[in-house]
Amino acid sequence: MSQITFVSPYRDLSVLVQSVADEMGIKVSILEGTMGASGWMEEGGQSKLDPSLCDVLVSRGGTAFHLASKLKYPVVTVNTGLFDIIECCKKAKEFSSDVVITTFKPLVGLGLVEDILSVTITELVIKSLPELEMQIAKLAEEGNYCVVGGGPTILFAKKYGVPNVFLHTSRDTIREALLRADELAKLHNKEKRLSNRLKAILDCAYEGVIAVNQTGQVEVYNRAAEGILKIKAEDVIGRNVQDVIQNSRVHEVLVDGQAHINEFQDVGQVRIVTNRVPVSDGRRIVGAVATFQDASRIAQLEHQMRKEITEQKFRSKMTFANILGESPIIMQKKDLARRFADSDFTVFINGPSGTGKELFAQGIHHASKRASNSFVAVNCGAFPQSLLESELFGYVEGAFTGAKRKGRAGLFEMAHEGTIFLDEIDAMPIDMQGRLLRVLQEREVLRIGADGIIPIDIRVIAASNKPPNNLLEDGLIREDLFYRLNVLYLEVPPLNMRKADIPLLCRAFLPVDKREIADPMLTAMIPYLMKYSWPGNVRELLNFTQRLSFFLDDYISGSSGVDLLKMIAPDILHDTDAAKGKSGLRAQIAAKEESMIAKVLDQSTTIAEAASQLGIPKTTLWRKIQKIKER
Repeated sequence: MSQITFVSPYRDLSVLVQSVADEMGIKVSILEGTMGASGWMEEGGQSKLDPSLCDVLVSRGGTAFHLASKLKYPVVTVNTGLFDIIECCKKAKEFSSDVVITTFKPLVGLGLVEDILSVTITELVIKSLPELEMQIAKLAEEGNYCVVGGGPTILFAKKYGVPNVFLHTSRDTIREALLRADELAKLHNKEKRLSNRLKAILDCAYEGVIAVNQTGQVEVYNRAAEGILKIKAEDVIGRNVQDVIQNSRVHEVLVDGQAHINEFQDVGQVRIVTNRVPVSDGRRIVGAVATFQDASRIAQLEHQMRKEITEQKFRSKMTFANILGESPIIMQKKDLARRFADSDFTVFINGPSGTGKELFAQGIHHASKRASNSFVAVNCGAFPQSLLESELFGYVEGAFTGAKRKGRAGLFEMAHEGTIFLDEIDAMPIDMQGRLLRVLQEREVLRIGADGIIPIDIRVIAASNKPPNNLLEDGLIREDLFYRLNVLYLEVPPLNMRKADIPLLCRAFLPVDKREIADPMLTAMIPYLMKYSWPGNVRELLNFTQRLSFFLDDYISGSSGVDLLKMIAPDILHDTDAAKGKSGLRAQIAAKEESMIAKVLDQSTTIAEAASQLGIPKTTLWRKIQKIKER
């Protein structure tokens, strides 16, 4: 709601203003009083004008003049109308044909009034109240004058015995002034709302903001700038930036007109990162703006961002839905893994490289009660032995040369309340396996160089691509650790034991936009793919389909699937031709044996179960499987 305050020097004017305002439907607060030496309205020696409670001030004559000179708020002057002057001069003529009109700014149309009334009018522009009194006293000495003016003029005229006529204000003049004040109040109110909104936005910003005009005077200085530079806004606003902010360098932009982006600088005792840019009206530079942040806060944000990125890395991205295949053996393995997910026991996963052991581990984690927490995958064979211990268990500051300040949490700690997947567990040094055994037994870790233990709540899934018996027989894993890990056991079958899934996998691995045009090629290739041994398992098949997708556009027209296969995977054709070349009783027996083993494996859930059905030891069956893969 716009607020208009009318400052009235006398009661009759107050009544007139209130009457006109009511008639116009405009809300006006009226303040009565006399003008003091300071230019404020005073009553009983005390100022009673609070300009902060209004949008626009309205007054007449000297009062309006003094308000405008003392305050920064909008002031509307009630301009004396020509008819008001004519009416007063007509009354003044009754005393004298020499009329003196006092005013605070020159009036227009006095010559016309002289002609109409046959009077001589002298215009007296008031510069100050003492000067006005002196001029009135001089008129009294000269005699034969009638003075027309406002409150101070009439007081001085009466004091020195000069005839006088009070310059009244008409209703039309008041109406015109209130209309101007109402429009101005609305504009001022709108500007104030926008200014407050801008200030709120600037104060909510985490960056410090300083804006200066073309002379370097600070016009904007937000709350963040106060916090960073430790200088209050009231000590800065309205002053030259060079005088109040040490080494701000904002004034340099006014001189060279160039933007300075992402610069480090010291302001007082604070190191900041700042952007300084010029502000132009299209023709010339009218100011400059600097935005900045405390450099230490940027470092903190970077640390936080790195931490969040690290946490995102330790998330399981795959579920059981990502394990593709419809063959009986893979469906059995997925069902078994789902059952494992319901428990919190340690799982040991075994299978050749490229079969998807980590995919099963992620699926188990994602389906478990720990799914919302970290999944930390560690390839024990990928770290040097000297580094693996510090990565797994962490260390304290000063534990060894090169240790980071404040130390570092190990991967076991990062897996707290989640799952840790230890792939190629057999690559872990034997002495470190003893420390791992304690973690499994006590669910606590001891950082390198630390005195106190750290309790952890984790689920462990371990994996190896070597048969369990070989791990023990070859001394690759401690027996006590193996039996601690091997609570729940899951075998992931090689691809040559689930060849029925090859067509499905090929189509799934191809980009969606290539599947339709690849179908004829794949149809021709499938017989060869089904006979290939796939020593690299599903990973090798994925590589094959990616290679097929890359060359597909070049060979789509006029080429058969076999021609393309010769180009991108000659080993598959070679392996198939070698299989065709086998002859004699030994080859027939081998083929029969391979078929029987494949059939039993498809119907079994574990190697041990398959060996039992075939009537041979499990180690013998493993050797035969390896020979089949090598053919």
